[in-house]
Amino acid sequence: MVKVATRPAENPVGMFAKKLHLTGLVRDAPKLSLPGKLVFPSMQNSSHFSMLGLGDIVMPGLLLCFVLRYDAYKKSQMISVETGVPPPPTYVQRLTYFHCSLVGYFLGLLTATVSSEVFKAAQPALLYLVPFTLLPLLTMAYLKGDLRRMWHEPFLANTTPKDVDV
Repeated sequence: MVKVATRPAENPVGMFAKKLHLTGLVRDAPKLSLPGKLVFPSMQNSSHFSMLGLGDIVMPGLLLCFVLRYDAYKKSQMISVETGVPPPPTYVQRLTYFHCSLVGYFLGLLTATVSSEVFKAAQPALLYLVPFTLLPLLTMAYLKGDLRRMWHEPFLANTTPKDVDV
């Protein structure tokens, strides 16, 4: 895992120039540092670094985008209720899925960092991020009664026909 994450990648421009035999016309392109990663120094050893890959940021970020959109959808559904004033929300209903998953993401990153420091070895961050983001989200959806709805029919817009006589 560490070897793949730290090796330099070939520059696509340089590879294309080599295939067209344009190496004399085009300078050698520098190596790219792909995939993207964030590097943090270790607290115990000055020559040891912890890495956070681009996937460790993007994949949970997509989940956070989904739950933020779902929270906005649920809020719009509460506003569009025409039967009157909805009852005041309970404490569990006031918590949003976004905040719940964001706290889980933070705790997952914290756990991955601590385990990397304790074991002095590389740890895959997604190993900690997946359960720390999904389990609170699924638990909250179950407690609110939205689990089936979130899984099967999210973001169904209320469409009204354009030819409605008022």
